[in-house]
Amino acid sequence: MYSSSNTRTCTLLILVGPKGAGKTFIGTALESHLKIKFLNIESIFLDLLNRKPDLQGIAMEQQGFQLVLDQLDELALIHPTLCIESTGTAQTFSDLMATIRQHFRVVLIRVYAPIETCLERVRARDAAVHLPVSEARLRQINAYAAAVTAPWDVELDNSAFLSETAIAQAIQPLVQA
Repeated sequence: MYSSSNTRTCTLLILVGPKGAGKTFIGTALESHLKIKFLNIESIFLDLLNRKPDLQGIAMEQQGFQLVLDQLDELALIHPTLCIESTGTAQTFSDLMATIRQHFRVVLIRVYAPIETCLERVRARDAAVHLPVSEARLRQINAYAAAVTAPWDVELDNSAFLSETAIAQAIQPLVQA
């Protein structure tokens, strides 16, 4: 379903958690403090939806995730460590992960906060830079995201927004491994 052309040794950190848990904040902190290139997936999907407004469902996932993989392949040519974010709830997420695991060294990072805290954060943020979802859909996505299980390399409790220094300290050993 998905393809990657990456042949370089590259570590890919994947931040997984509910919308509003702070994945973007953590990704930008990692980029700032550890020089890990952060690729904001949501902006790729927003651009895709702007170009193809009728696209939805599995077709949107497939085209969007393939665009993400294409960008990761390009970035892997110049960056030894990359970072992306996801709720982990997309129907084709397991297919995406299978492809990623074949081409990258994966570090899975669970980001969590209380669901009501996440919902408050989503309501307060700039909606123009995030995928639009209804309140009901947001609650559904976040319930699924909170239930995602994986062999996490680290779990970050971002209930009160971790400091950028604390984020860097928690992740740096995983990057050096």
